[in-house]
Amino acid sequence: MTREHLGDRSVVRRPASIKDVAAAAGVSPTTVSHVLSGNRPVNEDTAARVRSVVNRLGYVPASLARSLQAGSTSVIGLLIPDISNTFFAELAKGAEDAAHDLGYGLILCNTEFDADREDRYLGMIRSRFIDGMVYASGSPPSRRRLEALMGKFPIALADEEVDGLQGALIATADHEAGGRLVGEHLRELGHRRALMLTGPRALKSGADRANGFVKAFKGKVVERVGDFKEASGHRLVAGRLEEGRLDCTAVFAANDLMAFGALTALREAGLSVPGDISVVGFDDIRAASLIHPPLTTVHQPAYDVGRTATAQLLQYVSRGEVPPASRHTLPVELKVRASTAPPAR
Repeated sequence: MTREHLGDRSVVRRPASIKDVAAAAGVSPTTVSHVLSGNRPVNEDTAARVRSVVNRLGYVPASLARSLQAGSTSVIGLLIPDISNTFFAELAKGAEDAAHDLGYGLILCNTEFDADREDRYLGMIRSRFIDGMVYASGSPPSRRRLEALMGKFPIALADEEVDGLQGALIATADHEAGGRLVGEHLRELGHRRALMLTGPRALKSGADRANGFVKAFKGKVVERVGDFKEASGHRLVAGRLEEGRLDCTAVFAANDLMAFGALTALREAGLSVPGDISVVGFDDIRAASLIHPPLTTVHQPAYDVGRTATAQLLQYVSRGEVPPASRHTLPVELKVRASTAPPAR
């Protein structure tokens, strides 16, 4: 209930109801409910119209209003780029387990590495009155966008860093150390020429893996930029083969999915792994040990990254405190399997 003063009169205005929103948007109350809950698909234009009316009228669902009066919604957001990649599925499981243990619910947003889709989800999260957010970026992140969100609720960065972002809580694997382990392994086997398949260099995790590898390998490295998806690994290697320019004895892919794509392209070209060429990935997702040949890769603790980021965030949120800037770096490990061997003579 709000009170407005008009001259010498005061007018009491009741809070907007779901029926008010429905009438103003020209839809049914049920449609408004579906838009706000996300439980049922709603035409995008209709949903945008409803959200605009909600913002204009300042409508707050009754259950949320009760939570806000208590000072907390006991809900956090988790933004990840690809739920079909089991690395991010494990990260999400760690985050959800930590939230559950502390009595919090979790809203999961999957961006599919799409910057526009990520923007829409961040806008939705901003309007949901959540207590905090765990952010695992899949597209080059916007520092200004995250800084604006940090003015509304605390944010933890999981497996990724954002250059220039001040005051963030970070939980990440040691990506540069992982790249270094791969470079050392291939060099010790005798390799001196490598094709490196990276993700977008604007993502610090991918840049750190590449930098660590180049420093340790100390040989000739040809870099090709992919998007962390299997199809890009296949496309980049197949393209080099078609051009007759696969002048290397080893391939380092910045994640396992791109390594899988590379393996397929090499197999289609009649090349043997590791007889003709060695292949190394990064992440150690479950399928890495099950494919043929089993993939040499860097194991990073996805579950622990998600759980650590969330637990550290909620440690402060649950006390009504703003988390201080901090960094938690988790160790990685090289898993040597059958996809690497000394180069053929």
